[in-house]
Amino acid sequence: MSTASSWEERVLQAIDESSEELLKLAGLLIQTPSENPEGDCTEIANVISGYLTEAGIETELHDAGEGRVSVVSHRGEKGEGDRHLVFSGHHDVVPVGDENRWDFPPFAGDIVDGWLRGRGASDMKAGLAGLMHTYIILERLGVPLKGKLSFASVPDEETGGPRGAHWLLEQGVLDGATGGIIAEPAERDHPTIGQKGSNWFRLTIQGTPGHGSLQPLHGVSANLLGARAIMALQKLWDMKPVQSEELKQLIADSKQYAEEREGYGPGIGDVFEHVTINVGKIEGGTSTNVVADTCVIEFDTRVPLGLSRAEVNERVREILAEEGIEAEIEYLGFMSEPNWTPPTDPIVETLVDALRDLSDPQAQGVLQWASSDARTFRSHGIPVLQYGPADLSTIHNFNERALAADVVLAAKVYALTTLRYLGITE
Repeated sequence: MSTASSWEERVLQAIDESSEELLKLAGLLIQTPSENPEGDCTEIANVISGYLTEAGIETELHDAGEGRVSVVSHRGEKGEGDRHLVFSGHHDVVPVGDENRWDFPPFAGDIVDGWLRGRGASDMKAGLAGLMHTYIILERLGVPLKGKLSFASVPDEETGGPRGAHWLLEQGVLDGATGGIIAEPAERDHPTIGQKGSNWFRLTIQGTPGHGSLQPLHGVSANLLGARAIMALQKLWDMKPVQSEELKQLIADSKQYAEEREGYGPGIGDVFEHVTINVGKIEGGTSTNVVADTCVIEFDTRVPLGLSRAEVNERVREILAEEGIEAEIEYLGFMSEPNWTPPTDPIVETLVDALRDLSDPQAQGVLQWASSDARTFRSHGIPVLQYGPADLSTIHNFNERALAADVVLAAKVYALTTLRYLGITE
């Protein structure tokens, strides 16, 4: 009877021997457009489902409407004391933008000089292919896993929509999950285990119109009130989060990682301890010679661990009141609390240990400042972390790409984590 260690050797060898198959799958996914917006993922869901079916794996298609189709598969059963691991990824991608600004076709899906190229190579079709391929290899070899392994490929992530991972979890499709791996892009040796909260809102400020030639003596400019609001709300940066010692250490590690590896330079790590404020859109007035009667401003604020959206939004109201500015506040877009999975959680420890064995003994989990489906899993009580191949500078950018070698490494990390997290029936 095979031991756990011998199964690890067999599975890792199988991934090495089938690496070309894995990279062709990643190319196939990239070559199947699934831009969001508009967000219709029927075609890519059918490609994924068809590929798994040809590999002898049963799948389910879950249609939440308007082309928001998820692909789900389950392997094994969760008995008493067993674990249930979820492989998760999103198959929608951001739009390619101006194709003339790409150095190669946006949906190339090819490999040149060791790079897998095309929209979704980093975010996150290469990682998704790694999950699919690992799932297939485990089935092909007949690995006798304990517990249950599920695969879920979802739409509606790039615009923060509710009809992807959130919809599946609300429907109970992944009930009983004890841990999850999301193949979102990450630095090669630093999976992400937490993220800031996302708090978008729109201010609508009313003024009193008048003739432009009489300003500021006649009329009340909504645009000037908006400008005052913008400057005053920069005070959100000064809010102080309350953090545990464990969280403080994770933030310190994440700050060091960000400043040494992310490429933004010294000081960028401060985002983990502060509310950030981006003024994304401003619309005001009707004509150059008319005092603006209305100003509409959209803000993207990100909430650090140790604060809540409610606390930030209460501070917004306080600041506006201090400035004497009346505004209608409407919340929109991505809305999530700051969330994290502790470094000591079994799924985090297992994947980080696998990464240390396969790549870097100093590998460790860090925080991120963006949002993803991880927030949804954690809000349902499922501890998750994110790890996937990526060239971080090309995410949502022109000339998106990922190292082919990192795609293979990611598949090995997924496999080793699965074997160790679920265990083997011997």
